[in-house]
Amino acid sequence: MRLVGILAATALLSGCLAPEMAVEQTVRSTAKGVINSVISQKLPGVNAEPYVECIVDQASTDELVTLARAAVTGVDNSTVSIVTSIASQPETISCIAQNGLGVMLG
Repeated sequence: MRLVGILAATALLSGCLAPEMAVEQTVRSTAKGVINSVISQKLPGVNAEPYVECIVDQASTDELVTLARAAVTGVDNSTVSIVTSIASQPETISCIAQNGLGVMLG
């Protein structure tokens, strides 16, 4: 009986988490597109991928939502400022240095 209760609770919780995870993935994916656009505009010719991944990984949920919103409303100075601010954080700089070097070395 106890096992049935645990399985039922797990099923209910997984039903709640799946849509939440889908929303988070959508926000992250949309924000990546915006970040890629900003980087491509500011650093033409540079492989933006390591920058994008590091910036997304270091961004807060609020920042990601704001960046994703820019995909609809358009990139403005505020969007560029958010990307620049996240990119300037020590953790992001370290990530970019590690990942960017890996990309350069092949």
